[in-house]
Amino acid sequence: MRSRFSRDNQGEQTVSPMLLVNYARSLQDLQRLPEADDYAGRGYAKGLQTGDNMVIGQALLLRASIYRGLGDLERSAQMLAEVEPRLRRSLPPAHIAFASLASQQALNAQARGDGGAALEFANQAVALAEPLVNAGRAGAYYLRVFLVRRSEIELQLGRRDEATADAIRALNQLQADAPPGTFSSYLGRAYLALARALDAQGKRDEARAAARSAAEQLQNALGPDHPETRAARRLSSDPSQK
Repeated sequence: MRSRFSRDNQGEQTVSPMLLVNYARSLQDLQRLPEADDYAGRGYAKGLQTGDNMVIGQALLLRASIYRGLGDLERSAQMLAEVEPRLRRSLPPAHIAFASLASQQALNAQARGDGGAALEFANQAVALAEPLVNAGRAGAYYLRVFLVRRSEIELQLGRRDEATADAIRALNQLQADAPPGTFSSYLGRAYLALARALDAQGKRDEARAAARSAAEQLQNALGPDHPETRAARRLSSDPSQK
């Protein structure tokens, strides 16, 4: 991507900041976090230069996720502290961006070991996204992500039935929209969340079947060496290896 950016005579100056942020998101998905941090930071800087509030907000939310992945929870929290007042100044209170903010807050709380706060924020994210989906507005994709994340938090809190229900709900929605024969990291993560929840319920055969589906999706979408692909493969052969 860097070489593609540099082909233009003006170099990266001609590249839209949203393209930089979207590329950073793809790099994050592949666990190339330092590179993702670099592109997200440049997208953020260009967003500031152009006054593009949408880019700024998305870049800050993405950087919060990247820093959490790098183990820097303090800097992740700083990104969320910066983005929240920006969102409240520029967006209506029911905007999907606030659900994304709550979901990031949930993941930070989960990383800190505060399961109660994590679940509270995860519930907020789902509650904010659901009316938008029901009204036919933007949010369907986000709701599925939030449900998978909440499933994982619920499982950590020992809420096995709720974790299974959220994973199944996300999976059903994703399957309904997925073109036949395509592979998706989102489908893979939903299958993996379901496999873990089923295993916690003692449903070993069902857990292995879900894990095999997760491994197939993740391997084709993210590659055979991706951490989530490896986790799915382990679970597909031995449900105790979560």
